[in-house]
Amino acid sequence: MLEQFFKSQVAVVSDPYQCNHITDALAAAGIKFYCKTKDVNRRNTFDQARIGSLGIKPKYVTEIFVDKENADMALHIVHTLK
Repeated sequence: MLEQFFKSQVAVVSDPYQCNHITDALAAAGIKFYCKTKDVNRRNTFDQARIGSLGIKPKYVTEIFVDKENADMALHIVHTLK
């Protein structure tokens, strides 16, 4: 919730190696970042408790956020890595 006010989302990745590659580049540039991992197959925490897994495997994505003042530099770094 607070990410909307103080942070800017610079990347959403599902591959952990790509996430590490991006976070290493941001750290090398001296940009502080914040990562948030979530399961896109589950809307909220009560979905699995209510209906069970039903054979649905979790699909995790990681969102990478930076402070708003570093957003332009971070976006430039992420786009040069892709």
